[in-house]
Amino acid sequence: MFKKIVVLVALAASSMSVTFAQQSNNFNFPIDKFDFGVINEGDKARHTFEFFNTGKDTILLKAENVRASCGCTTPSFSTDAIPPGQKGVITAEFNSQGRPGTFQKAVTVYYKEEVVKMLNIKGIVEPVVAASATTPAAVPTEADLKKGAKIVLEKHDINYGKIERSQKGNYSMKITNAGKDTLFISKAVTACSCATFKLKKEKAVDEVSYILGGKSARLEVTYSPAADGYNRDIITLYTNDAANPRVAIALESEVVESLQQKNMMQEGSGNAPFSK
Repeated sequence: MFKKIVVLVALAASSMSVTFAQQSNNFNFPIDKFDFGVINEGDKARHTFEFFNTGKDTILLKAENVRASCGCTTPSFSTDAIPPGQKGVITAEFNSQGRPGTFQKAVTVYYKEEVVKMLNIKGIVEPVVAASATTPAAVPTEADLKKGAKIVLEKHDINYGKIERSQKGNYSMKITNAGKDTLFISKAVTACSCATFKLKKEKAVDEVSYILGGKSARLEVTYSPAADGYNRDIITLYTNDAANPRVAIALESEVVESLQQKNMMQEGSGNAPFSK
């Protein structure tokens, strides 16, 4: 009798697990996180996540199915019925007014009383500095722009491909000062604290702190993505280029457990199939 009860409980738990898995698999989000990089205080940062109905039943979202983690984030979503195989969207909008600094917010998707996905947004809010009557905000003139520094990057998106869990990716690109004045990069920021940079001579390993007008160097970006699976983060460079005081670089990667292929004969703890 006791063995029967144990078996029934195990079957029930297995059934619940399958049911939850089936519900979760109705929602296929290709991307479930987004980094806005640096935004100005007062801006409303908005991103739309797409998902596909990969189940057998039609999905109909209501207000109770999509909930934000705080009042500063407003979710919206597809209100029409989403048949199997069709696409739906969920949008997260963050109001940065009065919220300077780093932010990380979530929008949770519930369906049939189960959590099926958490959508994450993050970024950094640059505080607004009010100009005083005696020192109004300086606006660069056309002459200032012509004689100033001008940053030119080889690319603004870096795909590191697959990276092993807890490892780092490194990428080096050409950076040019197309202006006349000396170019400086004062700092770099990320909402994830997962990336750093070094400025080096174009054809040497020596680090430099500036780039003269008309000259080039190498920008090395080291990336340590935090989560398994797909990652996308932003590193923002602060420069003295009046036209581009902030320059964003998108970093992408897929974090995997190991880059080494497993030997199928060594998988598992059992004996080899042809052992005596």
